[in-house]
Amino acid sequence: MKGFYKFAIRLMSFLMPLCYRIEVKGREQLPKEGGYLFVSNHRSNADPILIGIQNPETQFCFLAKQELFSQGFIGWLLKKLGAVAIDRGAGDVSALEELETRLRAGENALIFPEGTRSKDGKLMHFKTGAALIAAQTGVPVVPVGISFDGQLHFRSRILVTYGAPFSIPQTDPEKPSGAVLKQIRQEMSRNVAALLPMQTESQVQEDKPAQKGE
Repeated sequence: MKGFYKFAIRLMSFLMPLCYRIEVKGREQLPKEGGYLFVSNHRSNADPILIGIQNPETQFCFLAKQELFSQGFIGWLLKKLGAVAIDRGAGDVSALEELETRLRAGENALIFPEGTRSKDGKLMHFKTGAALIAAQTGVPVVPVGISFDGQLHFRSRILVTYGAPFSIPQTDPEKPSGAVLKQIRQEMSRNVAALLPMQTESQVQEDKPAQKGE
């Protein structure tokens, strides 16, 4: 684990409970070592930190939109933390390849398959990137659910729930079929939805045709 990442996680482990009332469920589900793909719903910019501080012994690699890396301190911080830049509008394969490399090296990877934050807390359609990473690496998947009422503010109560790791269907890692990727994506969505309150509509959303570019 890189020194700066370890320092940042220790600092955030102290600061975050001062800012928010954090409750964690399913902590016993957390793997003891790296090489797992964590998939979570996306509620706020604090989500990567909320998950990272619960796993202080293993470094996380996560994706961040490319524009953030040119924003002064934020960009510097993302680079120091080992984030991977992704161009969301250009089918950025290199970012996914970097995540795969980190997974095989024993890091955990964190990805938010919705691709953007949900403003109302309802789980949105999962895009295919996370399923593709899982199919190409064969690593186990850990579902995570993050929930809080309304907008995140000082002393908000946040519930972080971990589900049991699950394995993905066996497939050709070089050319996973569209049917297998859809199956993996739906399995991810179901597992995350099960960790969130009032998410019955998410299954209907998953059966809708994917939007262009997903």
